[in-house]
Amino acid sequence: MRKVLLPTIIFIATILLVIRLFYLQVIDDSLKLKSDNNAIKIKYDYPERGYIYDRNGKLLVANQPSYDIMVIPKDVKDIDVDEFCSLLKITREDYDKKIAKAKVYSPRLPSVFLSQLNKKEYAAFQEIQRKFVGFYIQKRALRDYQVAFGANVFGFITQVNDKIIEKNPYYKSGDLIGRQGVEESYEDFLRGVKGVKYIQKDKYNRDIGSYKEGRFDTISVQGKDITLSIDAELQKYGEELMINKRGGIVAIEPKTGEILALVTAPSYDPAILVGRQRSKNYTMLYHDSIAKPLYDRGLLAEYTPGSPFKILTGLVALQEGAIDETTAFSCHHGFSYAPGRFMKCHCHGGSLQLHRGIYESCNTFFSSSYMKTIDKYGNPPKGVDVWSNHLKSFGLGQFMGYDLPTGKKEAFQLLKPTRKCIRVGVGQVKQLFPMPLDREKF
Repeated sequence: MRKVLLPTIIFIATILLVIRLFYLQVIDDSLKLKSDNNAIKIKYDYPERGYIYDRNGKLLVANQPSYDIMVIPKDVKDIDVDEFCSLLKITREDYDKKIAKAKVYSPRLPSVFLSQLNKKEYAAFQEIQRKFVGFYIQKRALRDYQVAFGANVFGFITQVNDKIIEKNPYYKSGDLIGRQGVEESYEDFLRGVKGVKYIQKDKYNRDIGSYKEGRFDTISVQGKDITLSIDAELQKYGEELMINKRGGIVAIEPKTGEILALVTAPSYDPAILVGRQRSKNYTMLYHDSIAKPLYDRGLLAEYTPGSPFKILTGLVALQEGAIDETTAFSCHHGFSYAPGRFMKCHCHGGSLQLHRGIYESCNTFFSSSYMKTIDKYGNPPKGVDVWSNHLKSFGLGQFMGYDLPTGKKEAFQLLKPTRKCIRVGVGQVKQLFPMPLDREKF
């Protein structure tokens, strides 16, 4: 048996190897396609990105046509560089740098030479394109913002860099990708799928038709539309309230956790990050160390919690039995929490129970509730730990399903699930009371 086993394994392995080689060399044309790439030009057909709507169906972000000048360095021969630079309003130095960069990427494959030409620039170049061998026009779609607000929500579109290309083979030099906001979070849905055409060339480098009659060609697939939970009018109103101010506003639907408005100030018009001035404008925003318009204060800034935090303190005290609905504390227009330390209160003073303490936002009532919660354990460190664990049960200090790439320990969901868009959203929001609080008591 042992004498037969080894020859049998060798025989079977040899047969499998021969079959695989036959398949790769005779049946499968994909490797032949790669080996013949010197005689084949690859042309991509870029789809439109998906549209972005608000919760009421208002269009927020659409698309507009744009044109990139592509270059294949090895095909560039005997062109009038001065005329070329004058036509595109670039310097000879810029021309040399762009050609050198394209050669580093690949001398045989197309890459972007000059991106995002407008219709007028495109028309001027197209008229005499035949004079500039090795250059051609690639049509794309850029974002067309229907509103002048919500830049921090949308994000922006930019070209991929070498790291992205190395990490994700889908992207090629010159491709566009979403950065920040929903453009980055839902890039895979919004971008669609680009089509590919393989064009065969003759020995004179002239196009002679589709390779293998288009057998390997694919058509582009438009990106999916998405509907946000954002209310456009509320977002606009919030940003108007914050003109000449610094800070953030987050408006939330309590029943679902959906974000209705996500405001940061100072902000900027998202349209300035579209077109040939995008890089210049982004650099200006990035280096603005005073206003910091790229810093999303609604998500990143850390402000004192203010009066809403009193409600949580009251709920913890109720849960721990330190107070009940009838417990009363006397407020003398402030709370003395240490010798010589006095925190003023803006309520009307007198004896307050829970409900009045809430609607008058009494500092004394909730400070006293906190102290009774801590004192219950007779050990301040232990009492503080119990109080802290209760607060964490509300989600404070944790990530809770938030779907934007920016933030620090956020807790809410931005996309609204509808039949028009990808089905993500409120179903992914974690419970706001996952720990020991007994909600029925409240």
